Amino acid sequence: MGPGGRALFIVPNRGGLWARRDATPFGFGRPYSLGQLEAQLKRHDFVPERHAAALFAPPSERRFWMRSADMMERMGAKLSSYRAGGVILLEASKRVYAPTGPGLAERVRRPLRVLEGAPQPAGATGRNSV
Repeated sequence: MGPGGRALFIVPNRGGLWARRDATPFGFGRPYSLGQLEAQLKRHDFVPERHAAALFAPPSERRFWMRSADMMERMGAKLSSYRAGGVILLEASKRVYAPTGPGLAERVRRPLRVLEGAPQPAGATGRNSV
């Protein structure tokens, strides 16, 4: 990822219902809490920008849960509790440090002398012509 790049991470929520069932796509792998995910990203020079939760309806194929899924998703989005969602969505940007090194500081100390010897505009000599 280049400097200032952004990434969207979608990971199973440790506290969500989706990560607790093997019959779901998020039932495998490693679920995270929001704190664990942010700590992991900071360790790898990412800055967490914002987060949200999704998949609030329980993972079921039963008719009642399928019919009420839209209502549960709307309610979950209004509550915005990341503990109840099945997945955590986290947007992060890559932290890039300014380059440091002996060559960079040396170049800044010696500015370009392109205009040396160029004619000066009138009045730039400091003499008052009367």
